[in-house]
Amino acid sequence: MDTITESNKKVVDTFFMALETQQFDLLKNIFAPDGKQLNPYAPDGFPKSFNGSEGIYKQYSGLTANFGKMLFPRKIYATEDPDFFFVQFRGEIEIKAGGKYENDYLGTFRLKNGKIIEYTEYFNQVVMARAFNIKL
Repeated sequence: MDTITESNKKVVDTFFMALETQQFDLLKNIFAPDGKQLNPYAPDGFPKSFNGSEGIYKQYSGLTANFGKMLFPRKIYATEDPDFFFVQFRGEIEIKAGGKYENDYLGTFRLKNGKIIEYTEYFNQVVMARAFNIKL
């Protein structure tokens, strides 16, 4: 892999590490100021996107109110484009009120100048709906 690909792969891995270690300030450093997260399969009542590095930081740092330990076993796949990655991962999340939320994900990450400009998250809606008693 070339150095840009390797460097960008580390940025993508830092996203997951920030969540696992609850070092949410790192999100402000790895997302571009106008970066965004897209959630095309979010159920009604959930945001379809989080906008800007500050908005992404606020979303994730707020998770500690309801969630404890979070693990994201992952495989990061580089593509021919050094600024685009696929990540296959699993969320293993402890719910503070009791139980676990486990789901399978696919994420795409687009970077520019070493910062994430777009992260799109795909997940199983049915698993989410069952875990949180959401009507689809």
